[in-house]
Amino acid sequence: MQRRTLVCFLLALSALPACSKDPATPDYWAAQLDAAKRSSEKVRVVDALRSSGKLNKSFVPMLQAELAKDKNPEDKGAVARALGDLKDPACVPALADALDLSASDGATSRMNSAIAQVLGSLGDPRAVPALLKLLKSKDDYVRIDAIQALGALKAQDAVEPLMELALDDASSPQVNRRAVAALGDIGDAKAVPVLLKALYKQRGNQNFASEASFSLYQVGKPAVDALVRVVQGEDADLIGWARRRDVEPTVLLVQATEVLKDFAAPQAEPALLKKLSFQNPDERMQWYGRMFAANGLGRLRSQAAVAPLMAMVEENEPLPRAEYARALVLVGNREALPALLKAAAKGTWNARQFAVASVSMLGDDRELPAFDRLVQAEPALAASECKQYGCATPASEVAQQRAKVFAVFRAPLEAGGACKQDLACWVKKLKDAPAPVRQRAALAIGRSGHAEYATTLAALVDEPDAETRMATLQGLSWLVKSGTAAALALKDMLPKLEQRLADDKGRQDYVAASEALRRLLVDIRRRGG
Repeated sequence: MQRRTLVCFLLALSALPACSKDPATPDYWAAQLDAAKRSSEKVRVVDALRSSGKLNKSFVPMLQAELAKDKNPEDKGAVARALGDLKDPACVPALADALDLSASDGATSRMNSAIAQVLGSLGDPRAVPALLKLLKSKDDYVRIDAIQALGALKAQDAVEPLMELALDDASSPQVNRRAVAALGDIGDAKAVPVLLKALYKQRGNQNFASEASFSLYQVGKPAVDALVRVVQGEDADLIGWARRRDVEPTVLLVQATEVLKDFAAPQAEPALLKKLSFQNPDERMQWYGRMFAANGLGRLRSQAAVAPLMAMVEENEPLPRAEYARALVLVGNREALPALLKAAAKGTWNARQFAVASVSMLGDDRELPAFDRLVQAEPALAASECKQYGCATPASEVAQQRAKVFAVFRAPLEAGGACKQDLACWVKKLKDAPAPVRQRAALAIGRSGHAEYATTLAALVDEPDAETRMATLQGLSWLVKSGTAAALALKDMLPKLEQRLADDKGRQDYVAASEALRRLLVDIRRRGG
């Protein structure tokens, strides 16, 4: 008979409560662990404890003792996960001591990974030295878990080794990717040159642009300043690095412009204005450079961009015309309406429809007569297009379909006439109006700068229509960037916003909205303290 069982038996005879039969006590579970003969049995006992609802901080001494005495890595991994459930930073030294850096078998690696995950979740900087040692593990999964933990802890001591790992061709692409992401979580400006290179780095068919872009956003102003230098062709170090890796200078500029547009940073405005006239022999690259600049200026609500965008909005190609028209809508200046109305009457339907939509998002009842003239002119335009390019259905049916589109976009014009600058009116439109009207309402509220409406908009992040959700997030972004009041008001809603992001993971229809929400969360935390 094992010693503990014998002791329990004798104590029970003496009516002493030292060895409890109560599953709410650590002694009960310690006895269960002692009675387990095999490792798999011990793991099952620990898993049963974790799911029992009995686990609380009174179990910490017992679990730490088990962690110290047990030699089997599977058992230790299970105990480490149980300690992680308790969220007690006092466990950090015991967990760090339990790491085994000398072995690289599968069971030991799984244990080290489990401990790294727990150390990252406890928020205690005492875990950093042990996690730094795990960066040298031969197992990629262990390294990845250690990297993520260091990022979660915002470990400044990890910046240099993570910078090395981010660009290290001897490490796996997965390690590179996690290191890039962790540098963003830490947010140290020292990492910006490495993150810029990661933006363009290729490993076979893999790249790290998405992680690098978000990490740069997390760093904030130092990243903006660096991106502006790239857009202006002034980053000699990056240019030299790119040349050695056959990255085209145009790619450097265009991709940096794409990342820069997300910041809506005033110091970026001059560089973005210059890029509205970006020239390149590759017409598509020229479009992209100008489109990204237009988008950034729209988010910045740059009044200086209105005149050049008005001149550009008659672009024949649908994609750039759409982006220039959207940028004018975001800026929100009515001076753009004559140019948008002209663009709505010129070119193919594929290009005109974006200008039509933009008129509806910017105008009001004053534009209704001009809008109705567009509707009346459409049958003749449809017939002309069908004659020139051919149509799959008769021109009359094409015109009828287009009339339905005009009807959809008449509603925001009517709402503009009803509400104008009345925010209470726009708030009402958020609830049950058609999607384009809700989009316009969200933008109007965001432009107002009135922080008291931040929670009203944030309550709509579950909006199923992707375009309306994007408008809601844009409005929220403007409110948060306008001062600290909106960010402070939204702090209590962070769990809801984070859950929305988690629920939409993998949803292709919400990719753009998810990226916008990730950046909004960064801004709320940064400005809300």
